[in-house]
Amino acid sequence: MAFAQKTIPVRPFTISHSEQEVADLKTLIRLSPLSDKTYENNAMHEHKFGPSRAWMQETKSAWQDFDWFSAQADLNRFPHFIAEVPDVDPKTGTTGVLQVHFVGIESPHPDAVPVMILHGWPGNFFELLPLVSHLLGSPSNPPMHLIIPSLIGCAYSSKTPLDREIGTDGCARIMNSLMKGLGYKQYVVQGGDLGAFLARYIAIRYDECKALLVNYIPMTPSVARDVVPPLEFRDRDEQGLARTEWFLGNGFAYASEQATRPATIGYCIESNPIALLAWVGEKFLHWTDAVPTQDHMLTWLTLYWLTKSYASSIFYYRDPSESMNVTIPPGPGATDPSIDLEGLFVEKPLGYSKFPMELKVTPEHWAQRTGNLVFFKEHSAGGHFAATEQPERLAADLVAFLEIVWQAKGKEATK
Repeated sequence: MAFAQKTIPVRPFTISHSEQEVADLKTLIRLSPLSDKTYENNAMHEHKFGPSRAWMQETKSAWQDFDWFSAQADLNRFPHFIAEVPDVDPKTGTTGVLQVHFVGIESPHPDAVPVMILHGWPGNFFELLPLVSHLLGSPSNPPMHLIIPSLIGCAYSSKTPLDREIGTDGCARIMNSLMKGLGYKQYVVQGGDLGAFLARYIAIRYDECKALLVNYIPMTPSVARDVVPPLEFRDRDEQGLARTEWFLGNGFAYASEQATRPATIGYCIESNPIALLAWVGEKFLHWTDAVPTQDHMLTWLTLYWLTKSYASSIFYYRDPSESMNVTIPPGPGATDPSIDLEGLFVEKPLGYSKFPMELKVTPEHWAQRTGNLVFFKEHSAGGHFAATEQPERLAADLVAFLEIVWQAKGKEATK
């Protein structure tokens, strides 16, 4: 029996989209024109101003011929579930039940460590499956129960309620409720991008979470240089800060649009699959160290389209605290998490996997000032989608981190 200790309704789930849904998508792809050639979309610029027209045309043609049903069968090789998670808004007292989709893999080992892995944007559970495959394919010590949810608004999880705001804090609350509802009294959380932000919040707020490993600790270069003595910077640190400055100056417009006019951009992107290809596809080109395979990108994009989850996935950007920066507070616990999410110092064991082509690349010295850093690993390759780009390295980091923070063969986490 799956999740024998669960206290909430959980049912198996199979991804299944109809031939008509896929045919409609392909019709829209075929009928959707590309803009005319311009100076900015010329291939000679190597996507400097966005995807080149040549790349768009090539990928559009491939999407037209893409075999979704083969991809769907591959996705269904993993065990999927839908949980009914009750929620109470602490500000209004409003109650409700949200459906949370997740991939869940239980270890037969009685002392396995429950690990929740959280995706970012523009991700969903699919972003994390390469990491999951490596964890399953390599025996680890300690063994793990793996829970990989789609965040609220993403893929097959509930959209946000129409009568109240969920917000980033609400999503964190629901993810913790999911783990408790599945019967886990203590667990470790791993996350990147938005998932890292949620992981930090969960670790601060909820006792059930005992430790966190993240591959994203956002920062502002000017502040980092003020806090970290210049002599402590290495060449790699300067390269990371340069990457961050590039992103803030050349790649941040999408976030401003999603934060200030989510309804407007939601209409635009969900009206046309080619708009989705341009908006999300450019992230594969600019945010990665090595661009994913075409089939991988098309599976990712098709999931977004068929689940109609672009517009519902960007509400996190409207959160006023969603600058994705972690500031350094005067001392542990100095920031009230009920006010905002910035400045959260993590007293629980914190691990940081650093990848060189992340969007905001944080020096180790900075990471040490944001929490109880007990594990740090710097990698020579990898970008924003580390679980997809470098799953073997991130899997090794997770195993190493658990060996540090989980004691007595998984019976009790370091507190």
